[in-house]
Amino acid sequence: MEARSLREMSVEEYIALDRSDDSRWEYVNGEAYAMAGGSTEHALVVGDVFAALKLALAGKPCLAFLDAQKIATVRTRAYHYPDASVVCPPFTRDGKDDHALTSPVVLFEVLSPSTRDYDQGDKFAHYRSIETLSDYVLVDPDARIVEHRHKVADDQWLATFLSGGSIVLRSLDVTLAIEAFWKDLDRLAER
Repeated sequence: MEARSLREMSVEEYIALDRSDDSRWEYVNGEAYAMAGGSTEHALVVGDVFAALKLALAGKPCLAFLDAQKIATVRTRAYHYPDASVVCPPFTRDGKDDHALTSPVVLFEVLSPSTRDYDQGDKFAHYRSIETLSDYVLVDPDARIVEHRHKVADDQWLATFLSGGSIVLRSLDVTLAIEAFWKDLDRLAER
């Protein structure tokens, strides 16, 4: 998803706009950003990541969400729609916007040329302020590399780059095969 327009507004105005508009809006530093649609390839990878998460979490108390679930970063007063997220009980909601969850354990972003820098930098600055967050996973469909940032201590994160094999999400007690993230991309390329 890429930001296509922005408007300055209060948090309350943002929440009203986000609920009344068919588009999804993110909110950072007093500005609301309308998110434009992504590519077919982006959509396939997001779907494959979500499918892998759903399968791995079967029978566990945590829930996987697609990109329609809003996440609030309480400390920075920002609202984002990650490409996929996992939230474990208790499922806490934002005090101002009950459509936004505040306690994700794992967040996924699928990189695209227009959002890569933000996802790797400023967005992570917001996300890492979430106390419950233990893993941030950046999926690069072009390079077929996964960057896994795992919290090892307060505000200390270890980054691992994976081009194959599996990603271990210890906070969820699950392992995801990296190849599963590209399976529909490969099918699309065959046509």
